Amino acid sequence: MSAFDRPLKAGVIGIGSLGREHARIYASLDRIGSLTLYDREGSRAEEVAAPCGARTSATIEGLLESCDVVSICTPATHHFDAARLAFERGVHVLVEKPLAQSSAEGRTMVEEAVRAGLVLQVGHIERFNGAFQAALPLLTEPMFIESHRLATFTPRGIDVSVVVDLMIHDIDLILTVLKDDAVRELRASGTAVITDSPDIVNARIEFESGCVANITASRISREPLRKIRFFQEHLYVSLDLRQKTIEAFEKTGAGIQDVAIDPMSCIRPVPVTVDRREPLEKEIVSFLDAVGSGRRAAVPGEEGLEALVVAERVLEAIEGVTRR
Repeated sequence: MSAFDRPLKAGVIGIGSLGREHARIYASLDRIGSLTLYDREGSRAEEVAAPCGARTSATIEGLLESCDVVSICTPATHHFDAARLAFERGVHVLVEKPLAQSSAEGRTMVEEAVRAGLVLQVGHIERFNGAFQAALPLLTEPMFIESHRLATFTPRGIDVSVVVDLMIHDIDLILTVLKDDAVRELRASGTAVITDSPDIVNARIEFESGCVANITASRISREPLRKIRFFQEHLYVSLDLRQKTIEAFEKTGAGIQDVAIDPMSCIRPVPVTVDRREPLEKEIVSFLDAVGSGRRAAVPGEEGLEALVVAERVLEAIEGVTRR
C-alpha cells in the first residue's frame, strides 16, 4: 500500500531553531495526519507541540514507532545514530545538512537507506531557493564560479567547522551545477578565530572541465551575505540567495563600433522568473513526494555524501597548509 493511501505520520527529532520550522510546516500540510516531536529538553518539545497540535515523545525510539517519515534536526554529531534507529524501524528520513559528522558515517547511512528501501534526503535547502532554481537551466558550461557566504557569529553549529556548517551549502550548489565533473585540484586556507575549528575559510577548487570555483565562508562577519556568481561564455549570472534575487546578462550581436559608442550595447538582460515560495516548505514537500511516489529524492543521500566528501577535502587542505 502506498504511504499516500492514508495520511502520513510525521516526526521531528531536535526542536531547535530548524526543528521548530520543520514542525510548523508539517503541521500545515493536509497530507500529514499526525505529528510527534522529540527533544532531549522535553519542555522545548512541549512548547512547540501545543501550537502545532502535535504530540511529544520522551524517547527517539518512541517517536519512531509512531512515524512514517521523520526530520532529523539535531546537531550533526547525532545524525548517524538517529538515522540508523529510523531505518531499523522502516522510517523515511529527511536529515538536515550536513548528512553526518563524517563521510564514513554518511556512507553507512546511505548504504543502510538503500538496503532498507527507504528515502534518505539531505536538507541542502539552497537547492530549493527560487533564485538558484531559476539560474540552473541557464548554467550549461560555467568556467568560473565565485561565492561568498558570510554570517554573524552564533553558538548554533559550532560543533563543526565553518566548512561543514556554511561552506557546504555552496559546495553542494556548485556540484549540482557541475554534475559529474570531477575535482582535479583543491587548495584552501582558513583559521579559527572564536571557536576551536576554522571560522573563516577560502577554497579554490578546479574541476576536470577547467571550471574554477572560488568559495569563501565566514561565521564571524558583521553583516550576513549569501551571494554566488557564475561566468560562462557569453553569459553572466549573479544570485543573491539571501534576497532570492537573480541578475543574468548575455552577449548580444553588437559589433565593435557599436560597443565603442555604447559599451552596454554588447549585453542584454536575460528574463528569469523566481519562485519565491518558502524553500523549506518546498524541501519538505519534495521529500514527501519522494516517499509517496518511490522516486529518487530531490537531494538524495548520495549527493549529500558527495558534498561532505569535498568539505572534508577542504579541511584536509587547510590542515596541510597549517602544518607547513
